[in-house]
Amino acid sequence: MHPLIVSAVSTLLSATASQAYCPPPGSLLPPPVIPSNLSRFNVPESAFADVPWASDTSYAIKASIGDVTIFEHAYSAPGREVGQSLLETSLRIGSVTKTFTMLAILLSANNIKLSDSITKFIPELNEKAFGEVTIAALASHTSDLGRYIYVGDLAVVPGFNPAAFGLPSVNETGDKVSPCDPFPGGRTCTREEVLAGLNNPAYHPRSPDSGPRYSNIGYTLLGMALESVHKKSSEQVIHDLIIDPLGLSKTTFSVPTNSSTALLPRSSADAGWFVPDFGNYNPSGGLWSTPNDLIKFLQSTLSHKLLSKPETRRWLQPRALLPSLHQAVGESWEILRPTDLDVKTQRPIDIFTKTGGVTGYAAYIAIIPEYSIALTINAAGGQANNAVSTLFPQLVKPLVAYTDKLAREQAAVKYAGTYKATDAKGANSMTLAVDDGPGLAIADLTMSGVPVLRSLATVQEIPFENLSARLYPSDPDSLGTGKEVWKILIDMKNKERGFAELQCASWNWGDGLRYVTEPLDTVVFTKDANGAVSVELLGWRAQLVRI
Repeated sequence: MHPLIVSAVSTLLSATASQAYCPPPGSLLPPPVIPSNLSRFNVPESAFADVPWASDTSYAIKASIGDVTIFEHAYSAPGREVGQSLLETSLRIGSVTKTFTMLAILLSANNIKLSDSITKFIPELNEKAFGEVTIAALASHTSDLGRYIYVGDLAVVPGFNPAAFGLPSVNETGDKVSPCDPFPGGRTCTREEVLAGLNNPAYHPRSPDSGPRYSNIGYTLLGMALESVHKKSSEQVIHDLIIDPLGLSKTTFSVPTNSSTALLPRSSADAGWFVPDFGNYNPSGGLWSTPNDLIKFLQSTLSHKLLSKPETRRWLQPRALLPSLHQAVGESWEILRPTDLDVKTQRPIDIFTKTGGVTGYAAYIAIIPEYSIALTINAAGGQANNAVSTLFPQLVKPLVAYTDKLAREQAAVKYAGTYKATDAKGANSMTLAVDDGPGLAIADLTMSGVPVLRSLATVQEIPFENLSARLYPSDPDSLGTGKEVWKILIDMKNKERGFAELQCASWNWGDGLRYVTEPLDTVVFTKDANGAVSVELLGWRAQLVRI
């Protein structure tokens, strides 16, 4: 073999050969397609038996893969029965509203840039204090603004005793607390009052973009930015841009009054958590919705109905890391990356979630783009938060295991097998399989009679049985089309990873070698309704037919 070729191949493999199944970023296989005749995903009834909140908390669950519902379950606590299924019943969704507000910001990209300062849209804010606070910082909770600012100040909490905490009396402080917006349902502050409060140095952000800190008032400011460019209320903007186009007929900021269509307090004792309007905090947590509407909203995100595919992918990215290795913050998203799910290839699974809760109501939404999973859990009652936080992992774990198994089974049918040349170059062939590793295993690659994988192992001076050559769906926009683009990645089956997994740098290995302009790591499947019919290896200028 020519020395230059040996050198080039060795350079490509010097990093990869020290790996143990280090797949590239993105999905390992295409998400499964759910046929109408497939049996539904089932959760044993025992999972919902003897739950501690059954006496006073109602809940509803809905899950889908793609646009097909695969699981739904609803439970009404005694005394809370309604005239229709809980899946069609309105409940407060709290901070899940933030995903709607953020989507409205993204849909206003012609007028609102993520890099814009909030003072561009709210010039009344103190420029020195807020000039470096961007739309992106507000959206990702990295603005350094507090949670509510003046809302919930202990000085206005009924019955609060400052002396119990060694605090001076309110009169001794010499400061005043806003008389409006102290709690949802009170007098709503005017825009002027809100901005005057924010211009109080006690509420100024100190170090924007230094790290995430959850902020509801930040989404109030995003709502004001929407109002500035659309010249209408933020509630109306969200209706016009999202709710109406998606046909979410039961999603609204208007507080329902009919218990036949909404889950409302069952007694006067519960009425304390039922408030008529969130006022300035509507962009942060004011929406009512149903499980059916929420699943439709999540499906629209996965299918790019309102945002383009690149715009959606940009939205589904982390913006700040957290102390936990398994959590990150996005623009409205709370991102989980568990590594203990029951999947064939153990790795972090990206789950984009948003929780919401006000006293008496709780909501949990999630999408898992790799599997095209959407999940919503809604609850109302005295233990609503406990209900959704407990149910979420109980559902996600078996749901991901089910979908991972299904994706692998379908990949074996659609791609696995031997591909051969049909012309005089019959010595060209490739065999693909779905095994215990990630992606598609390249069991054999023979070009012009040369066993390519063995040549790679020899050049790298590693045992052939430890070499791993695999295919991954690197171009998600091509999936499901007649031409799908996949990438070959070379690594090792067995190898310990070192400090900070520095050896696992697969994102840096792509497009390592080209031959007369074409990449050697790129293959293109031609597909019909039943799966792949042929594959083209671009660097080799070879077309192989599946036999």
